[in-house]
Amino acid sequence: MNRKNQYVIRGGIEGRERLRVLGRVMQKSTAALLDQVNLSEGMTCLDVGCGGGDVTRELARRVAPAGKAVGIDIDETKLSIAREEAAEQGLTNVEFRLSDAQEIPTAPEYDLVYSRFLLTHLADPVSAIRSFLKQLRPTGFLVVEDIDFSGSFAHPESRSFQRFFDLYNTVVQNRGGDPNMGQRLPGLLHDCGIQDLKVSVVQPTGLQGEVKLLNGLTMENIADAVLEDDLATPEEIDKIVRELNDYAADPRTLTGVPRVVQVWGRLPFA
Repeated sequence: MNRKNQYVIRGGIEGRERLRVLGRVMQKSTAALLDQVNLSEGMTCLDVGCGGGDVTRELARRVAPAGKAVGIDIDETKLSIAREEAAEQGLTNVEFRLSDAQEIPTAPEYDLVYSRFLLTHLADPVSAIRSFLKQLRPTGFLVVEDIDFSGSFAHPESRSFQRFFDLYNTVVQNRGGDPNMGQRLPGLLHDCGIQDLKVSVVQPTGLQGEVKLLNGLTMENIADAVLEDDLATPEEIDKIVRELNDYAADPRTLTGVPRVVQVWGRLPFA
């Protein structure tokens, strides 16, 4: 795989466990976003870069019983887990397919296309957005969430957090991605023809709980990319992860996910 297209965060089972925590942390704010779109029974939805399928299953529940949600991703391990979890939850109107975001069949069969934290990793996000739009029926909705990593913070100041911050930015940029993609989202969707654009910014943050674990988990899951780029030694990575986890365990420290920009709108009427 060309490094410029490589997803910087580890996949497989380890990656799924991180996504499981991230999904729980983001559940409330993503649910509020989907409320704005007014999903209704019978609609068909596509979740691009679905990972472990947490949002795909939420979409399926919202459009049941006659509606359907499809999740696509490039990680078959995560998709297999997603299928198992959907079956355990008794969801029969959800499907998971192995597919690249820019190689989706282009029949316009969906009322809503959703994507979270995908475009930040792509060297050509505009092509991906245009691919999303080809999936939409006339007046269908596009809903995108992505990070603005520059909005990340930890208080009080932490050297381990700053080192993690610098490493994350570097490995994403080395692969052609944009760690601050969220800032660009409204303009990109506007230029691609989306109308009635709406924007919201959220940032789950806390003094305790799972939201504070994500920095350490993310550092663990970018370790392969950091080592590949010769940016740190295994010993330094272990030290950063340990210090991030110690920092998270301190009830006096404040941290959370990067700033998240939510953008949604619809295709124009014919």
